[in-house]
Amino acid sequence: MTVSGKIKTTGELRCFLSDMLLGIKNGDLDPEKARNITKMAGQINESFYAEIKVAKVRAEAGEKLTDLGEMPIGKGSA
Repeated sequence: MTVSGKIKTTGELRCFLSDMLLGIKNGDLDPEKARNITKMAGQINESFYAEIKVAKVRAEAGEKLTDLGEMPIGKGSA
């Protein structure tokens, strides 16, 4: 499965990264570009992890949860 356009799910992100690995293996993708993509994807994964941790704490505290990807950030955004 090849992802085209926007990546909207974690599964699509994994598919995209898998495609990048295959591109390197096949010689279709520059390794430096692939490293940069991997670093950015790592940051996205870290933000997923952080948001899930916050959601877990809020759920345990009995607070109302937002959908993943909809958590407000910054002052006055709640």
